[in-house]
Amino acid sequence: MEGQIELLDYLKSLEKDGFDILDYIPTGHANAVTRAYLCSVTGLDDRTVRYAISQARREMPILNMQDGSGYFIPDMNLAEERSLLKRYVQQETSRGKQIFWSLIGARKTLRNCGIDWRDVS
Repeated sequence: MEGQIELLDYLKSLEKDGFDILDYIPTGHANAVTRAYLCSVTGLDDRTVRYAISQARREMPILNMQDGSGYFIPDMNLAEERSLLKRYVQQETSRGKQIFWSLIGARKTLRNCGIDWRDVS
């Protein structure tokens, strides 16, 4: 739509102004914050916050233990938090494998129809 900017362009413009989602995510599971809270304090919509978190995770572990407490950076000085990081990596690795395996039937069907799923057209 004319006059709108893409999400990535918007986030890049925020980076130029010094925006960093890590400034809003605390250390320690006990201090975890919800995505609704992050939206509120940053003024960003949910989709943009999720994207910012996904980008920040490339540099820093941001955990969400799916327990309702929200997002946090593990305190690596605490054995319990190190265990949470390990559990998080196991959880996300398992999730990634499930997604991969669930695509086998779809890829097979595309191949049977002579369609290369890697073709970007």
